[in-house]
Amino acid sequence: MSTDAATDSPRYSTMDLEDCEAFYHKEIAQEMRADGLNPNHETPTYAWLSDHYRGFIAHLSRNFDLSPGDFYAEIGVPPNDDEDTSPFAFVDDQETRQALESYLRELRDRQGRAESTVATRRSVLRRYVETYQQVNDTDDLLSPLQSEQGSSEEKARVADTFDVLRHLDETLNTHASRRKYVQEVRQFYQHRVDFGEADYDPTTRLERRFGWDSTPDWDNPALDADQIQRLYQTAKTPADRLLVIGVCGWGLRPSEVCALHTRQLTLSPDEDDPEGPDSYIDFGEDERKNGPGTVALLVGVEELEARIDDLHEKHGDDWNGYLLPSPSSSSGHISTETARRHFRDLTSKAGVTVDGTAPTPKMGRRYWYTAYGAAVRRVAERFKDIAEEQGSNSADVVLDNYLSKAEKRRHRREEMRGDLEGLFAVAEP
Repeated sequence: MSTDAATDSPRYSTMDLEDCEAFYHKEIAQEMRADGLNPNHETPTYAWLSDHYRGFIAHLSRNFDLSPGDFYAEIGVPPNDDEDTSPFAFVDDQETRQALESYLRELRDRQGRAESTVATRRSVLRRYVETYQQVNDTDDLLSPLQSEQGSSEEKARVADTFDVLRHLDETLNTHASRRKYVQEVRQFYQHRVDFGEADYDPTTRLERRFGWDSTPDWDNPALDADQIQRLYQTAKTPADRLLVIGVCGWGLRPSEVCALHTRQLTLSPDEDDPEGPDSYIDFGEDERKNGPGTVALLVGVEELEARIDDLHEKHGDDWNGYLLPSPSSSSGHISTETARRHFRDLTSKAGVTVDGTAPTPKMGRRYWYTAYGAAVRRVAERFKDIAEEQGSNSADVVLDNYLSKAEKRRHRREEMRGDLEGLFAVAEP
């Protein structure tokens, strides 16, 4: 390709910076390889880029005030080839990245651990941090450790991360393998505590929390898809249907469903909205004790819009904006206990049990996490062939080096949508 005639199109004008980064890794890097250049070690010259992608240069300058060199620095190319640091190049929080790198260097250089040991620890921590970021919408592992005041929230974030990991990683199929994984991660946290750089270890008693310390009588049971479908079809009121969608289809806690407010909803994102194009919930500061600040609404948007229209029609200007309002509650919305009672009544009417007992909303949320882990695995499987073409045995290399965060998020959402669609439909009479 000698000019960008084939790629120079109006789509440049629709690209945000993340899209430009994805375009670089997917299109420009591929063209570089075709010309005998190595994008892992060099960036294209201005002349080469101008010859191949003139429109792209103009777009960077016009919309972001970036030269090609500034753009390369912005997206971090070429990648750092240093063996010890490159595995954590995806970590945005600089202090966390430096702490991980420093820890692994100490294992190798000061403690004299075998390279195989260091490599195993590196792989475990990489997967853990990636999953923590996906689940909690941040990769800052250090700030929450500066005071034990917020330790319960951080322990919950870590537990949610392992909730996904245990479904994501097929090797974590026994209590022994799960305990070993926790211990590998714990070594990093304990290192911070030992040297006075953290007030506590958030993995403390994690094995007991999951029942991995012994043979448990339970193993975090979850509702399955058929049971969720039955619950939704049993729900006769808009409030009950919203409750089922909220915990099972959006992965929310019952308290979060109860407190949902219109100010948190973006149902028609702008084209340049970085959280779009799907509708989403945006939790403000202190509105969520742990978990991502935004939650994509992959299902149930029509139900949500109908609920808003109905409340507007019934209450007009007197409506307080809560999706599950309660005039008798000081909070303005129904209580969590009320939501749990409604959920329990639904399970009874639908005849749904888990291990012979009435399921709780938490079991619906666990379905969401199970589906999320499966979706991430399928995305990785989809890129295996591409990885092989790039000479790698791992699809993670492609996912990390050639896809932007926006692209990875899009692929995960597509897979999740496939699992969730059809669960929340009323059976035909």
